[in-house]
Amino acid sequence: MAALEHAVLEWCGVHVTDGVAAAVTVAQSLVWLGLRTSKVRTYANPLPKDLKGFPFGR
Repeated sequence: MAALEHAVLEWCGVHVTDGVAAAVTVAQSLVWLGLRTSKVRTYANPLPKDLKGFPFGR
């Protein structure tokens, strides 16, 4: 989208957000704030699923 940003702005009159640039900025912000992935394990493990139709299903 980086190369098309100006063309889309002229054609539609709508500003375009570059997804890659936005993701890099979010990653930089997380590093700058010193945030890390939680290790608390607050979510329960998923329940086993019945795999119907597969040869290795239960």
